[in-house]
Amino acid sequence: MKRIFSFLSPITANWKFLLVASLPAVAVTAFGLVQVQVTSPVAWAVTLSVKLIAEFAFLGLCLSLLNILGLKNKWFLGVLLFLYYFTMTADFVLLLYFKERFGAKYFDTLQGGDYAFMTDWRLLSYFAGLALFCGVILKKWFTPLARKQAAKQAGLCTCVLAFLIFVNPFVLLSKPNDFFARYFLPPLPVYLFNAMTAKHPTAIIAKELPADIAATAKEYNVFTAKNTGIGKNYTRVILIATESLSAKYMHRFNKNIPPAAGQPYDTLFEKYPSDTLQTVTLSTLYGLSVIFSSHPYAELSFQNNYPLSFVKELKKAGFHTAFVRGAHEDYMQENELFHQAGFDVVRGWNYFEDKSEYQKYLTWWGLLDRKLFDYAENYLQEHKNEKTFLTLLTVDTHVPLGRLDYLDQEYEEIDAQFYDTPTLPRAFARTGQDIERFLQHLRAKNLLDEHTLIIVTGDHPSFSNMVTPGLFKPFDPVFDRIPFAIITVPALQKPLVIDGLASQLDVAPTVLDLLNLPQQKGFFGHSLFQQGAARSVFDIKEDYAVVTTQNERQVFPLTSRRPSDKKLLDLMRTFWVD
Repeated sequence: MKRIFSFLSPITANWKFLLVASLPAVAVTAFGLVQVQVTSPVAWAVTLSVKLIAEFAFLGLCLSLLNILGLKNKWFLGVLLFLYYFTMTADFVLLLYFKERFGAKYFDTLQGGDYAFMTDWRLLSYFAGLALFCGVILKKWFTPLARKQAAKQAGLCTCVLAFLIFVNPFVLLSKPNDFFARYFLPPLPVYLFNAMTAKHPTAIIAKELPADIAATAKEYNVFTAKNTGIGKNYTRVILIATESLSAKYMHRFNKNIPPAAGQPYDTLFEKYPSDTLQTVTLSTLYGLSVIFSSHPYAELSFQNNYPLSFVKELKKAGFHTAFVRGAHEDYMQENELFHQAGFDVVRGWNYFEDKSEYQKYLTWWGLLDRKLFDYAENYLQEHKNEKTFLTLLTVDTHVPLGRLDYLDQEYEEIDAQFYDTPTLPRAFARTGQDIERFLQHLRAKNLLDEHTLIIVTGDHPSFSNMVTPGLFKPFDPVFDRIPFAIITVPALQKPLVIDGLASQLDVAPTVLDLLNLPQQKGFFGHSLFQQGAARSVFDIKEDYAVVTTQNERQVFPLTSRRPSDKKLLDLMRTFWVD
């Protein structure tokens, strides 16, 4: 025991401070385990115990180095600790909204939004509490160290971290718990550094498949999209991509949502062929890229001018193609990227701010959805006599709370408990009414006829349950799926497949099937009318991938060198083009 105490003696001065200071990281890790659906008690116990030790050692090492440099002022250390927790908060928020960590790609998403919510008293109170926490633990438990003692503490903490790196206890956990435990272990600065400096895979653009990739493609039944004979000569195609649309906002799937609130979406599901889809990636650019390309690696798609895109196929077939959104069209350079995907016209905030009839409706993240649909009516009327494909991306349902101010627009209110204040359930109830109104107007103008095909879906789901968490209990996995409905006149009688592995990868093949246009041979998905197709879901996160089939679920980092992982990574970065 004396030897143990002697070994641990360098941390005796600050062990209480380091222990308490480590708890926020442990709490974020616990929330992350919930988000990635780790349920094993053993995995929880091992992960949180090792995370506490790792965070304790990391903070101890950082504190030692600062003391060695002579930086011992508590105010200075308090500011550093606050900034550390502030960054950790961003990690927590992304886990809350996206079930992903704060990776390099999200730095690009910080522009172009309305951050007025950051002045909300609740958020300001949280940051004040965070600052108070930093001040209290520093004042109560921090003891400045002499350089010699700080050096000993640094050496001890380094030994502990080295032990955790080279003697990994997570290998004893079952899969995929072993991966998720390792995933949350690195301290946030280390994770960010690794995420930003990691060498990302490059695209394989092939006209002929290498034999090994062809064998893997056959094993996972990709590159086999087929038409089913459901198609016809539609000349007006409209894709409504509702921001953050999730099945949990529909009464059909979530009985806690009042029937009147879910009625617009529920009616579509009752009347027309419909399904819910697994998400394959997250955030608007990534979700839409998968929808357009039927390829899981969205980043490689838009970095390589969309080698696969059903929009390009529609353009080849003589369609005028337009992408219209409520937010800024140059957000993340999407105006340029969507042109590359095949759109002739890309319009958004920058376009509408020069139009007097729309200027006053540009608030918050963008143009009110109702006014976006009004513009779409006029646009479709102008192009009534030509083949037209129009994608509409709404904005009123943007996280965190949905639109805050609807100006002079009036809506049917549903339930004062949830709909008198800004919440996502309220925003989806109102956007549903806007879609219902849009369809009514199209009918009145003879723009919804036997030549019209309308698809209602979402760009990505929302995992946030802020303000109204009681609406989403008990949790059902279908809550995180994206609704998908096909509107035609008359309604198609052939149902969509009932398949838990139906995903966003299936949208592009379904559109080409409905239009009776040839499938692109490089599609990963299948038409949702194609019965009996064995589906595989390739869900690519910031720095790891989840591959799911009927028989197994694999989770591995994008930098994995294991042969079984590498063959899947090679498949996922392959674009098979004509």
